[in-house]
This record gives sequence, C-alpha cells and structure tokens, in this order.
Amino acid sequence: MLIGLAIVFTLLALSMFGLFTLQLPSSLQTRLTLMSNRQQGGSPGGVFVMGAIAGLICSPCTTAPLSAILLYIAQSGNMWLGGGTLYLYALGMGLPLMLVTVFGNRLLPKSGPWMAHVKTAFGFVILALPVFLLERIIGEAWGLRLWSLLGVAFFGWAFITSLQARRAWMRIVQIILLAAALISVRPLQDWAFGSPSAQAPAHLNFTAISTVDELNQALAQAKGKPVMLDFYADWCVACKEFEKYTFSDPRVQQALGDTVLLQANVTANNAQDAALLKHLQVLGLPTILFFNAQGQEQPQSRVTGFMDAATFSAHLHDRQP
Repeated sequence: MLIGLAIVFTLLALSMFGLFTLQLPSSLQTRLTLMSNRQQGGSPGGVFVMGAIAGLICSPCTTAPLSAILLYIAQSGNMWLGGGTLYLYALGMGLPLMLVTVFGNRLLPKSGPWMAHVKTAFGFVILALPVFLLERIIGEAWGLRLWSLLGVAFFGWAFITSLQARRAWMRIVQIILLAAALISVRPLQDWAFGSPSAQAPAHLNFTAISTVDELNQALAQAKGKPVMLDFYADWCVACKEFEKYTFSDPRVQQALGDTVLLQANVTANNAQDAALLKHLQVLGLPTILFFNAQGQEQPQSRVTGFMDAATFSAHLHDRQP
C-alpha cells in the first residue's frame, strides 16, 4: 500500500514538473465555461454556481497539492490539524481572487514565467511525500539518502533558476541556496565514499517469535524470569521511535537487565501474524506486553502507543513483579 501511494504521488509530482498534464477534456471545459458565462452575477446563487464551476475547471491544477494534503492529514490522524490545514489551503486558493476583486491587479504580479517556477516548486514539495512513505519500508539510512537527494535536487534547481535574476540582493539568495545544496549532499557523500559514520547506540537484543506456539515455548524456556514481548512493523513509525529513542536508553536497558526480551515482527500482516495478534488481543501498534515469572500476562502493564525513555523506564519500575 505504501509503495502504491508513493508511486501515485511521484506521478503527481512529475505532472507538476510538466512531464504530462492533468486536465478535464476540452469539450467539458468549454461547456463549463459557457455555463459559467450564462450565470447572473451579483446574486449569491449565481456567485456560488460560478465558483463551483470555476473549481471544476481548475481542479486538475490543484489535484496534486490537495492529494498531498489529504495524505498528510490521514497519516497524522489529527482532526483539528486536518481541518486547519484544509482551511488554510482553501484560504490560499480564495484570498488571491478576493484581493484581485477588491484591489484589482495592483497587488498581485502579472502572470508570467514565475507561475511555472511556483508549479515546479510544488512538485518538489509533493516529492517529499513518497520519501516520507518509503522511509518506513527501506529504513532510516536509505531514507536519509533519499531526503539528501531531494534536497540537492531542490536547492540545485532553485540556484539555477535564481541565476536568471538581475537584482543585486539575489546574489545573497544564490549563496544561501548553494550552501544549502552543499549541506544536503553530505549524506550522499558519506555513502558514496564510505566515510565513517557515528557509532550507533546499543539496542536491546530481542529473540524473534512469529507464532503462538513459539511464544508459548519461549515463555516455558524463560525459567522463572519476567518476559517482555514487543510487537513491531516496518510501517509503524512509533515502533521505530521506540527503537531509536527508548530502547537505546541506558536506563531502559538497565531496567530490563533480568527480563527475557521477545519481539514479533508483523510487517507482513499475514495469517500467522493475524492469529498471534488475535490470540493476545492486540488491536494496534506499537504494543508491548509483559509476562510474569509464571508466564501469565500482566494486563495492567501493557503499553500501547509511544513512550519516551523516562516514561517507559518509570513504567518498568512500577510494574508488578
């Protein structure tokens, strides 16, 4: 699913770059224009109809940005953020028309090549979404390289485009863009030339399980020790945050020193994974289960959702033995 969405938004970005055009058939555009011209101006109903028709005519031009916004809202899961984002998007579409209506063309620049540059810039913004989605699948290291490649492409394009300007202050902008491109290329340089990277923090040593039988066997082999079972998936952002920020913390590692650590990777979400999730009544990720020395789960200690290192460490000390 994530790969499919990444392909869709890559195609939408390519349309912003001018590789192909998204638009209504010319015959339908002509009909809508004629209908708009026949509407009576000055009345609320006529203004509403003309606005609706204009939206249909212009909608292909805004499909890519709107799709990117909707995906961002879906990923965040925040209702207020979604409503505010769509409101600002609508305000950005309507405010220029209102300004032109009230003040004429004096406040806005005339149409010209700058509009094509704005369209291309939006193409780079939309390309950030495929990188954001693919980073969950390919891992943080390759995700950083894709971000680096996108940054080099954007700042390089902006620098080349700015060379057409003749104003003196644009020289400062060009220096900033060139410096940003050089900074963005660093991860690619380290990867290409094999520069030594910073030592990665130590992580917990999990034993992988994938079925209910393997879980029962691991609980039996725990030999009276408490057990922690972590459910993980490559597409789970919070799961990766647990690994990066929480499980790497020395306080957490010390608190789990006498605990048997198990991990179930349910990235594939196949029948085997579904059976394990159903058996343990896990509704979503991330979820961490704790079992006592007798192999019985402690429901009151179950963790759902991300916890930072300090909170998780306190939770480990508060759980019942």
